[in-house]
Amino acid sequence: MGLEKLFKPEKIAVIGASRHEGKTGHEVYDNLAHDFTGEVYPVNPNAGEVEGEPARDEIENGTDLAVIVVPGKIVPKVMKDAAKKRVEAAIVISAGFSETGNESLESEVRYVAEQNDIDLLGPNVLGLINTENSMNASFASKMPEKGKISFMSQSGAFCTAILDYAKAEHIGFRHFVSLGNKAMLNEVDFLKKWREDETEAIISYTEGIEDGRKFMEEARKTSKEKPIVMVKSGRTEKGGEAASSHTGSIAGSIDAYRAAFRQTGIIEAESSRELLEYGRALSYQPLPEGKNIAIVTNAGGPGVITSDEVAERGLELAEFSESTRNKLEEKMPEESTPHNPIDVIGDAGHRRYKDALEAVLGDENVDAVITILTPQANTEIDKTAKTIANTAEDSDKPVFACFMGEQDVRSGAEILEERKIPDFEDPKDPVKTLKQMNRYREFLETEENFKDVKPDEEKVEEAFENFSGYKDAEKILESYGFDLALTEVAEAPQNAVNAASRIGYPVTMKIESPDIAHKTDIGGVKTGVETREDVKLKFNEIIDAVYENRPGSKINGVQVQEQLEGLEIALGLKMDPQFGPLVMVGLGGIYIEALQDVSFGIPPISAQTAEKMIRELEAHEVFEGVRGEEHSLEPVKDAIIRLGEIALDHHEKIQEIDINPLILNGDEAYVADIQISLKEE
Repeated sequence: MGLEKLFKPEKIAVIGASRHEGKTGHEVYDNLAHDFTGEVYPVNPNAGEVEGEPARDEIENGTDLAVIVVPGKIVPKVMKDAAKKRVEAAIVISAGFSETGNESLESEVRYVAEQNDIDLLGPNVLGLINTENSMNASFASKMPEKGKISFMSQSGAFCTAILDYAKAEHIGFRHFVSLGNKAMLNEVDFLKKWREDETEAIISYTEGIEDGRKFMEEARKTSKEKPIVMVKSGRTEKGGEAASSHTGSIAGSIDAYRAAFRQTGIIEAESSRELLEYGRALSYQPLPEGKNIAIVTNAGGPGVITSDEVAERGLELAEFSESTRNKLEEKMPEESTPHNPIDVIGDAGHRRYKDALEAVLGDENVDAVITILTPQANTEIDKTAKTIANTAEDSDKPVFACFMGEQDVRSGAEILEERKIPDFEDPKDPVKTLKQMNRYREFLETEENFKDVKPDEEKVEEAFENFSGYKDAEKILESYGFDLALTEVAEAPQNAVNAASRIGYPVTMKIESPDIAHKTDIGGVKTGVETREDVKLKFNEIIDAVYENRPGSKINGVQVQEQLEGLEIALGLKMDPQFGPLVMVGLGGIYIEALQDVSFGIPPISAQTAEKMIRELEAHEVFEGVRGEEHSLEPVKDAIIRLGEIALDHHEKIQEIDINPLILNGDEAYVADIQISLKEE
């Protein structure tokens, strides 16, 4: 699907074009009539003419694109007429479909489009803008400047806000698309199109993606060619409800989206400002080759703020070479210093900025430069802006500017934007942007390795078919290559004593029940059990605790398990409605609930993704050992990967898997507790 007639039609019909200013049908037609380089005509049986153009009673033959602005209930009729006239693309601006609960009406429109090979955008959209042919097929009041950024949004109102902000900041666009309800065309279609055209950066606002795995496949391919920046709304339960009522989408789990973004190279923005700042930086400037940042400023305070942000974002202040320091000492005033950040002093003119920039851009230890300007009595704002742009043109390193202030620096900021030097209001913002650009570079440079996991399929199928609890869960994990702590399930105190004798003291004892996930909370776990008498005593205590705290729970017995020492880690698996299986890792035991320090991945999970999941945790250093303990990440990575493979192979059967704890000791990891919940048939 090339979407050629959607973006580059030669003849457009506006069905529902109105004579009355302020009506949506009038604004859409007005936008096209004044700007579009092709032919456009109004269709409205009740209007003699619209803006001097005779209104047609129906769609004419030879029409490429139908822009539909009529009441929702008659959209199917218009679509059928468009199909008879062999229209190849349609934009349905009309509302009143799935966003209001009217799924059947939307399905009818989609059916007509699918049966007649019509590329359908909408319904419930602002419209579509293509600056290449000056086609504003929307009711937005502004046509953006030309550029190489393509934008799509599920919210029409978000589109207009971005347009207004971009216009003020002189940020140009190639394509501007309102997705609306996505009855047919969605993010996947536009990612594919923009991957193959002259778009340099893609930015997007989304509330929900229907087919998460298909989206990931297309996003990964596209990210390898050009950057994608996305804002995801509906992060909270209330936000998800609002998103559903807004466009008829299901918001989905933010954990799943963030995992999908990480694994496909998508840069996540948290606001409209970040969305545009990341997008323009990726479109205007080359990627940094590393994390070493040079700062040039005419004010000490902003230089310190920027330096702090560099450290907090995991970047580095560049260490200048001796040659660079010599150049700076020669060119800078005595009050300055040849170290990073470079304070060119408040009386700096454009030539001093030029000398400092040339010196640091020529240093092989510098990967990117942030130039800061505050408006002081001697500051040459416009000349400095031109100097920064001219100097940056001769370098293949990204150069950002932060002209602090508003009124006094406005003309300089406009010069920078016109010359494709991103200018930021706050000195922290260019650092955040460089951090995201570095993450994207690392994604491009990473070659992923996937483990070939071959389970004992016959043993696994038998365990699922006869699934009754812990022992069958054990069989499944063993078949996928997990190491498990020695465990037996005893149905009576004497059986527990015999099991403990075979396993060897000390042992840990736990309730075995499919109805109890958090055993410790109800007194269902006893550790350090060292004698036969103690085994009997603890067996009865565990059973009594269940009767008291969870009456009615099914009891399969008590697990008797070798007691292992090491770091407790939690692994989990749940199902997401958009992305399917979702694997979780975090610190285990009671900490998983208390700290909520977890990370997620979507199978299949590569070794590189598994490591990123671990390093995303605030407590990731604990995994590698503290206070003399030394642990390897390899067995944890391996367990994450294998759990993902179980999910991929048997997601139609599994509801959840909880491995807590996985005991990590040195370079070995053992499953000490496992609970699998199956889907109800």
